[in-house]
Amino acid sequence: MILCRIDGSSIEAHELTFSQLSFGKEGGSVNFNYEIIFAKDSFIEKLIPFYDEGVEELREDDGITGEFEPPYPGATNYPSLSDFLDIENRFLYEYLYAYHKFDILSLVLSEDNNESGYIINTLESIDSADENIVIKGVALKRERY
Repeated sequence: MILCRIDGSSIEAHELTFSQLSFGKEGGSVNFNYEIIFAKDSFIEKLIPFYDEGVEELREDDGITGEFEPPYPGATNYPSLSDFLDIENRFLYEYLYAYHKFDILSLVLSEDNNESGYIINTLESIDSADENIVIKGVALKRERY
């Protein structure tokens, strides 16, 4: 299950897009709050290949530098994605935002879709709540819509 909302109203996923090149930049359009809700199991299944590949790259870097930067205070290793989803959300957000924000958006959205009425501008939170993953941020309404 994947739900998309703009200012609380349900929309179809194809009505949202994102662009790595314009992500986070000021736009002349009207801002709207968006929300993407994934079933936790589906989120894990879709993101795990990207997450595991990223962890492997970090381990290789750690081996080269001899330093380990824990993804959350007290971590002695990189947790599995499913374990990480159960850890306090601020650390989950910081880690996933730093390494996987575009991977996450691409799980449900087409990048640079010219037919979409809204383009995601920010990704402000990733929360694990009950059996869902809730992603929130700001989207811009395209001028022609």
